[in-house]
Amino acid sequence: MAAKSHLEIVVTAKNLASAGLAAASGDVERFDGAMQGLGRNIQRASTVAMGALTGIGVASLKAGIDFESSFAGIRKTVNGTEEDFEMLAAGMRNMSKEIPVNVNELNRIGEAAGQLGIKTENILDFTETMAQLGVATNLSSEEAATALARLANITGMSQTDFDNLGSSIVALGNNFATTEAEIVEMGLRLAGAGATIGMSESQILGFATALTSVGINAEAGGTAFSKLMIGISAEVENGGDKLEDFARIAGMSADTFVQKWQTDPAAALVSFVQGLGDVEGQGQPTIAMMEELGITEIRMRDALLRSAGAADMMTEAMSLSNEAWVENTALTKEAETRFETTASQLQLLRNEANDAAITIGQNMAPHLRDIVGIADNAFEA
Repeated sequence: MAAKSHLEIVVTAKNLASAGLAAASGDVERFDGAMQGLGRNIQRASTVAMGALTGIGVASLKAGIDFESSFAGIRKTVNGTEEDFEMLAAGMRNMSKEIPVNVNELNRIGEAAGQLGIKTENILDFTETMAQLGVATNLSSEEAATALARLANITGMSQTDFDNLGSSIVALGNNFATTEAEIVEMGLRLAGAGATIGMSESQILGFATALTSVGINAEAGGTAFSKLMIGISAEVENGGDKLEDFARIAGMSADTFVQKWQTDPAAALVSFVQGLGDVEGQGQPTIAMMEELGITEIRMRDALLRSAGAADMMTEAMSLSNEAWVENTALTKEAETRFETTASQLQLLRNEANDAAITIGQNMAPHLRDIVGIADNAFEA
């Protein structure tokens, strides 16, 4: 082959160089496109990440503000030092990790406790018991808190016995044809008279259970039996004219009835109610006997007649209530059963996340207050 001329070599070299530059230019363009695509992806990822972080920040700030707001109720109603409030705040937050109730709801129970006279050192235990009742019964936590705190105030019950009271309520609700809400409502109606004659809280609840189990409502039944208790007590104390009649219906002599009433008024009352149910069998009209005793109100007569057949139930209910009070496990067991449900476990998970958000929000809150202060000064200017 003939040797290429100098010109041909130069042209060939130029062509090769141009092709190389064109290929390189394409590579650069492709690289640039790839880098631009990568940049857009990074920007989108950054936007998503910033949005997520912003969302977490806003949610955390809200969680912190909500907790501060609900806890302010405790600060308003409870007399305590700053150390007491720190203890209560930590206690409420820890409780929300064990009981499937939002921490702000727990704070509202604590606020109610303060309003109802629960001492600072008993606030957490009281709140835990009421929260368990709210989960395990048909009572809401705040309803239970209000009713049971008032019952304790009426009877003079120790503020360390609310868990015992709750156990009696749950045991009775599980074993008789009534609900916990009905038992508590009737018990509250009977509490004043029951405490006056010497009945214990567990006996009052047992008596309330028997009455509501036979369909006696709290307003009528509570009023009727409160009047009956006070009336019999007055006859016993003063040796009244009707004492012999009360004793005879109860199947005792007057002296025995007095002794029984003074040592175990609940049992003496049950004996009277039981005897009232036997009056018809002894050939005596019940209504006439009630009139002799001065029991003339229609609602009171109706309540007594309907309860006459429930005397055995009264004894059984008071016995069960006493046992549950002493054992003090019924409420805890019932609550733990409810805590194991999927719904409760999900609520506990939400509570854990909310607690973490509260911590973040509390750290952010001071900076937000600074910003608000600066903005406020700017608006004034």
